[in-house]
Amino acid sequence: MVQGTLAPETLSSIELVDHLPSFLTEVIDALRSDVGVSSRVPSPEESQTAADHGEQRLRLGFSLEAVVREYGALQEAILATGREVGASISFRELEIIFECIVDGIALAVSEYSRQRDAEMHRQHNEHFAFIAHELRNPLSSAMMGLAQLKRSGQIQTGARAAGALERGLARLQELIDHSLNVARVASGIELRTERVRLKALLEEAQMFASPQAEEKQIELRVQVELDEDLQVDLRLVRSALNNLVSNAVKYSPPGGVVELRGSTSGGRASIEVEDCCGGLPPGKVEQAFAPFVRMDSNETGFGLGLAIAKQAVDAHGGAIRVQNIPSKGCIFALEFPIVSGLGGHVL
Repeated sequence: MVQGTLAPETLSSIELVDHLPSFLTEVIDALRSDVGVSSRVPSPEESQTAADHGEQRLRLGFSLEAVVREYGALQEAILATGREVGASISFRELEIIFECIVDGIALAVSEYSRQRDAEMHRQHNEHFAFIAHELRNPLSSAMMGLAQLKRSGQIQTGARAAGALERGLARLQELIDHSLNVARVASGIELRTERVRLKALLEEAQMFASPQAEEKQIELRVQVELDEDLQVDLRLVRSALNNLVSNAVKYSPPGGVVELRGSTSGGRASIEVEDCCGGLPPGKVEQAFAPFVRMDSNETGFGLGLAIAKQAVDAHGGAIRVQNIPSKGCIFALEFPIVSGLGGHVL
């Protein structure tokens, strides 16, 4: 019933009937276990059979519609076989068979969709990482060329144009590095953890944002309670924190204050970055961590900073949240285990 219609004609009979014996055994067990209308009907959903079937059909090139229709064909085959041998099928038995088929469809389709979406996500991130890697080479050449021009005196070190060019190239380098971190997190690569002191991590973020803060006359304050060692992927956590601090400085008015607070308790680290941006516009809190969403429509950039921060924290089994304080500012909070991802993989 399936060969050459729902399935690609090139598939062998073995591939087409794979998983059917196990599924039929579950249907039979459900029929045999039924002792009355009020009894619980064991479902194929309780096993891995239908899920394995959905994943296999994806790998074999079935469409989602074909997977659903295949279960319909199976039900027709069961009933046709019963008629051929002259079996009397009760309404209750029909009900059990129908429930088993529906449960099988639900689990097979769910696993098919999950695996398909995961594969598309993986391919997207591989493409994303490839582009970022390809951009690195010309960027490195441009930065080396600028450095040579400055050393030779062809460009004055203090010239405004030279400074703008240098800052632009540095920002581009930062964006590419962050993009590679996003692709790395989402692709499920093993975390590479190392030990770092919480206070040192915050002070490094303070130093990172200092040039930007000095230009706007913004004070950066660091406060740490219960300083401890963290075992984290330093590149990812540094990327997340630098993004939050940079955003805090960017959206705070000149002369404002940005606070970096850190603490440890119960095997978890907590980091807060508070700015004085005046609060988020309506609707922006819910969108804060979505990629390509900027907090201010007048700002330039790709809107990836907070999305990158969320990816990095998620990779460590942590969480990130934002507290909006209208007319005052925002508090972005990171929380993650002190020991993260040892020997594990990002899911």
